Amino acid sequence: MSSITLSAATRQNLLSLQDTANLLATTQERLATGKKVNSALDNPTNYFTADGLSSRSAGLSALLDGVSNGIQIIQAANTGITKLRSLTDQLKSVAQQALAASNAFTAKASVASTALTGATASNLLSVGPTAASADRAIGASTGVTQQTTTGTVDLSDTTNIDAALFASGNTATLTIDDVKITLNKGVDDVSQDVLVKSINTQLKSNGSAVTVEASGANIVAKGTADGGAFTIGTDTGTTNLFGASPNEVAGVLVPTSTSLATGLGFHVGDNFTVNGKTITVARNDTMISLAQKVGVATGGAVTAAYDANTRKFTFTAADPSTTIAVGDGGTPTSKVKNLGFDTQFFEAGRGAITGTTYNASRLDGQTITVQVGGGTAVSLTFGTALGQIATLTQLNAALAPANAQASLDATTGQIKVTTTNEAGAESLTLLTVGATNPFNTATANATIGGDGLTSRNGLVTTYNNLLTQIDQLAADSGYNGVNLLAGDTLRINFNEKSTSSLSVSGNDVSAASLGLSTIGQNDFLETNAINKVLTTINSAVSNLKNLASSLGANLAVVQNRQDFTKQIINVLDTGAANLTNADMNEEAANSQALSTRNSLGISALSLANQAQQGVLQLLR
Repeated sequence: MSSITLSAATRQNLLSLQDTANLLATTQERLATGKKVNSALDNPTNYFTADGLSSRSAGLSALLDGVSNGIQIIQAANTGITKLRSLTDQLKSVAQQALAASNAFTAKASVASTALTGATASNLLSVGPTAASADRAIGASTGVTQQTTTGTVDLSDTTNIDAALFASGNTATLTIDDVKITLNKGVDDVSQDVLVKSINTQLKSNGSAVTVEASGANIVAKGTADGGAFTIGTDTGTTNLFGASPNEVAGVLVPTSTSLATGLGFHVGDNFTVNGKTITVARNDTMISLAQKVGVATGGAVTAAYDANTRKFTFTAADPSTTIAVGDGGTPTSKVKNLGFDTQFFEAGRGAITGTTYNASRLDGQTITVQVGGGTAVSLTFGTALGQIATLTQLNAALAPANAQASLDATTGQIKVTTTNEAGAESLTLLTVGATNPFNTATANATIGGDGLTSRNGLVTTYNNLLTQIDQLAADSGYNGVNLLAGDTLRINFNEKSTSSLSVSGNDVSAASLGLSTIGQNDFLETNAINKVLTTINSAVSNLKNLASSLGANLAVVQNRQDFTKQIINVLDTGAANLTNADMNEEAANSQALSTRNSLGISALSLANQAQQGVLQLLR
């Protein structure tokens, strides 16, 4: 065994080279691995901490595939719902095409009343205009006679005239037939003939048809040949001639159209009212002119006529809904009884009236019940009381809930009840109460057919084919063996221990589950039936929207967790890297420095060896 003795310098350099070699090896390892902690020996705390973080990161990374798969499953279902909504839109389009197509019926069901003469849209109850006929005939039952009033004073000489008329002064006044007559002493008292002539002149000039004449020693006032009545005044001059209670012989009047109205008991200036309008009786009014005044006063709303055969006045309203009311005037002789009226109020909608007997429409008080198909039955009563029906507008408003409507034949007054277009293919049932009802109990059916029916039947086929497509599309909306639209359930785990997860429950989606069923011809015959189909489509759309909303919410949760997991993995990896990764710039600098240091160490060792060799040479 040989013993090598190293100098202190050589030994020192050798040790320095060993240290440098070790550091250089460590640095090269860090450069090669990129880590400053490659084993527990490098830094136990950092090594095991980083290993735990990396292990969790790896576990979460493995879960990302399941999360991504779950997202695709939800998106596949959501895509299916989107396309199902497109199919329901097509269903709606088909139904709306049916609505726009020609009617599938050529005639709607209808039931008509008997003819109601005079019925109008504003007054269904009337059988003619409101007519007020006098309660009784006017005048006597025999021929025409003049009314005469005979004076009681003997006027055979002027002395009696002066005593009767001018005892109190130079003038005297008389009142005959409502005419004020003035007589002057020395002019009108010359003789009986002069007196008669003066009175007649003043009567005529005031429009009176009454005349006076001498009758022996007395004076006589005579009415007209048609029986026109007149009065004698109660003033002093008149009573002096005719006495306080003159002898009056009334004419017996059978009024013709041209008879004076004053013969009925009116005085000149008397009046009466029709619907609040005043009609004044003039001295020369005849039956005809008095009737004409009624139409003028009411502006044509009410007209009057006189029938000489029945000796009755009749008032007629232009509008059947107009009530007629007649009334007395303000004087004792202004009575509508003079015209033959005891009844003074005539209600609209009651037709012709004679006295208190109404010729009422048969609709008044009648009840009918109308039902279209299996819909709402509506019962209504005709009349003028609250809640009853008197006009066409009211009738249609009452029939609307039953999908029925009414029309009126303006010529015959016949009322026809039919189904509306919306229920045009339905049957119509009308039930009546009472034997005199103008309607009969009956059930009528619509006539189905025409080009509209052919067109709508084609749309029925299209609609049902779309339902098949809905079922097939829903069945094809799966992904990787999971179909949320077939009722499958999806579970997605969000952590390694499965303590954080989401369960997405699927729904068995089909046309039937959406409330959509196969339709037949009747479903597209009329608007009401089509609207029911549209209601089910809208309900299906609403259900699909709810499903889409639920899937959208779940998708948002899963996508959020996917992003969260990716970020957590990044945090874990960054944390582990911070604990174990080397600073490559630093390690590269260290490697360069250690290489230089190693070179210098080798040079120093060489120098030390050379010095030692030199000492040996000297010893030789």
